[in-house]
Amino acid sequence: MKTCTRIVLVCAALAVGTLGWNAFTKFQPSDHNISFSQFLNDVDSRQVSAISISGDEVVGVNHRTGRFRTYAPRGYDAFVDRAIRRDVDVSVVPERVWSGDCTPLVLMFVLAQMGVLVFARRSVLSPG
Repeated sequence: MKTCTRIVLVCAALAVGTLGWNAFTKFQPSDHNISFSQFLNDVDSRQVSAISISGDEVVGVNHRTGRFRTYAPRGYDAFVDRAIRRDVDVSVVPERVWSGDCTPLVLMFVLAQMGVLVFARRSVLSPG
């Protein structure tokens, strides 16, 4: 009976992890992807009110279309001065070492390892 309980608990943990992963990835706010040249045109026409820069990723708010996301060419920083001259609120976010995108995968890996350990322990401790 203990073995059956353990199997049910491991399956329940995997199910909860899977549901958590789906909820985490499905319910993230989606930003409208635009090209970098469109972003620069919107900055020049004063349609962009704020941007946040993290590495090459630029996330911002456009007066007409709402939230958007684009990627700046690596090493091209002139757009920051261009945005500031057009009264865009610019903030820089330090890049994270562990991305939030990896969290569900790490959780699933840990739960799978726990399941393997439970089954390994059961086979070692089982009589005969």
